[in-house]
Amino acid sequence: MKTGLYLIPVTLGDVNPELTLPASVFQVVRNLDEFIVENVKTARRFLRKAGLEKPFEEVVFREFDKHNENPDFEDFISTLKKGKSVGLLSEAGTPCIADPGAAVVNLCQANNIPVFPLVGPSSILLALMGSGFNGQNFVFHGYLPIEINALRKKIITIEKAVYQNDQTQIFIETPYRNQKLVEILLKTCSPDTALCLASELTTETETIRTKPIAEWQKMVLDLNKKPTVFLLYK
Repeated sequence: MKTGLYLIPVTLGDVNPELTLPASVFQVVRNLDEFIVENVKTARRFLRKAGLEKPFEEVVFREFDKHNENPDFEDFISTLKKGKSVGLLSEAGTPCIADPGAAVVNLCQANNIPVFPLVGPSSILLALMGSGFNGQNFVFHGYLPIEINALRKKIITIEKAVYQNDQTQIFIETPYRNQKLVEILLKTCSPDTALCLASELTTETETIRTKPIAEWQKMVLDLNKKPTVFLLYK
């Protein structure tokens, strides 16, 4: 195995990793004993399912999340320069996509340390694939503003981009705020604009549904606490 930082994809939900991850991911996991993670508890749970057999007392975990913007990774960089490989895990899905791990990768690039992204599920790409929307011209906005007036203005702006640029607009929200977001979308967007709601991807309760805003307005929606990707198109 080559020396460097391995970007390890994880499952999007509480499912068997073998259902969504290739065998190469498990092989890498079994050969590592140092990881950068957002949450040690959930990382340990995933690593056990992914085949890590070493006692956790022999495994080094370095916590890094969006609230820790300036971590001290001097030891980590020194470890990599000495020829030891390290794994980077996201909380869900693909590392560094809507994920703070990009800062770690940037640090490695600045220090000429090889980075190896591994294949795994990306909720953003899976949602786009299943939406029926334009997959050649799209933009991912990440999280939209929380404040109501700012949120409405942002929705109006990105809806205009759908028609002006023939561009799919993709965004996400913290699951417990999903219901509020979809309600504002239905009140703000044009009735003819298409909205795709892709929820709980790769799990047994996965749903990907695309309808005009006018049709969604007739339905009773419950997205509360359901991980969802939102997509707008025409």
